[in-house]
Amino acid sequence: MEQLNDKLVISPVCDSNACYESEFMTADGLIKTWLCMTSGYTSNTTMTIDSEALKQTLELTADLIKDLRQDHIPPGGGEKLAWFPTVISMPEKGMIFPEPIKNASTLDGKPDWQWTVVKSIPIPEENQEKYPDPNNPGTFYKNKMDMKNPIRYKKLEFMDAAEELGMFSKNHITNDNTN
Repeated sequence: MEQLNDKLVISPVCDSNACYESEFMTADGLIKTWLCMTSGYTSNTTMTIDSEALKQTLELTADLIKDLRQDHIPPGGGEKLAWFPTVISMPEKGMIFPEPIKNASTLDGKPDWQWTVVKSIPIPEENQEKYPDPNNPGTFYKNKMDMKNPIRYKKLEFMDAAEELGMFSKNHITNDNTN
């Protein structure tokens, strides 16, 4: 897979100008992906309404995320695509995921929700054997998610949640007076 282009476009989910579009060339052809940094919704060109990719996604996706699905025409036009809130897991940093707000629903009866960030915390070496890595027999996780101290953000604050998780490197500005 080769990344070709990336740029910011207008989000069909919330109309923000912070929707990150990427193009990739795969063995099956060109695929475009989108991640709205305001709403946290994501899609790609394989997620057409009657596609096998969407059917597989729906089989493997949590009910809340399926309930929050939205269908939109992608930036630049084309066939309508299914868009879902993203889940980001970075084992060394933590996770961002949509979480229902207890006893709350929207006017259309769907669960009301928010973004939740949980940070990764180290597992003491003497306890790591309690956390085997099923993908690598004989090895153990060194970190776990701190589910006791979640940090929550509103639906249109995905970028703040991503920043909380440490997804963006900080730009360092230096004052260079050597002119």
